[in-house]
Amino acid sequence: MMKKSALAAAMAVLLTFASTSCGISGMIGESESSESEVSESTTEEVTEAEESSEDVTEETTEETSEESSEETTENEDVKPTEAEEFTPVEGLSENYADLEKRCFAYDGKIYTLGESTLQDLIDGGVPFDENELNNSGNNVNKNHGTSTYNVDINDFTHIQVEFINTTDSNITEAECLLSYVRWYSIYVPKPDFEDSRNEEIINNINDSAKHVCFSFPLTLTKDQLLENNDAPTEETDNNYVKYEVDSEVYMGSSGYNFEFNKDTNQLEEVSIDWLP
Repeated sequence: MMKKSALAAAMAVLLTFASTSCGISGMIGESESSESEVSESTTEEVTEAEESSEDVTEETTEETSEESSEETTENEDVKPTEAEEFTPVEGLSENYADLEKRCFAYDGKIYTLGESTLQDLIDGGVPFDENELNNSGNNVNKNHGTSTYNVDINDFTHIQVEFINTTDSNITEAECLLSYVRWYSIYVPKPDFEDSRNEEIINNINDSAKHVCFSFPLTLTKDQLLENNDAPTEETDNNYVKYEVDSEVYMGSSGYNFEFNKDTNQLEEVSIDWLP
């Protein structure tokens, strides 16, 4: 009887151990399965995040590309100002840089460097600053020049003129010969300006053209100049183009100096000077 009890007890222990082992094994199996499910879930989430990130990147790239394309298109649309049916005043040269006939017109009247005097411009109605006109009676020594006379055509465009005494005696500024004229615009249309600003600049240049006139339009481009006068004396990296000859009387040279905008190659200023 005791042997049967001992045997029964031993069997109970073995069954308990087996049950416990199965339970641990089951727990391990569940844990591995759970980890696998978590891993798969995490992988799916990461993949979805990456795909989402790629979508955002693609959308951003497309938007940036479109914006860049639009900006480029807008910039390309900004071109040099178109002249309003430019017709030079009759009597001006067909040569844009005529060294034999250096002249310009104001309100339809032509003034020639080396021939016209300050008094001629005053009589012609060129609207000089009143305070500067007070200097017209000042004496100028031989081989000397006058002060600068200015005309403010509008807010952005202006001209400057100077005169020289080439005689052997003292004369007044009013009697001196025209030796220098400069037209310039403070601004020209540019790609980085707003449309309204470019429109204002264009209007100022076109208004200026109604008063001051050279052999070329005030909207002249570098290519147009070189097509008309193909052999400049000097052409610099700063977009200056010069046509000059040496003086026969004084040391130095004189002629035409054109300055063009670096972005659009449109004329920003031009000066003509003269020495006998």
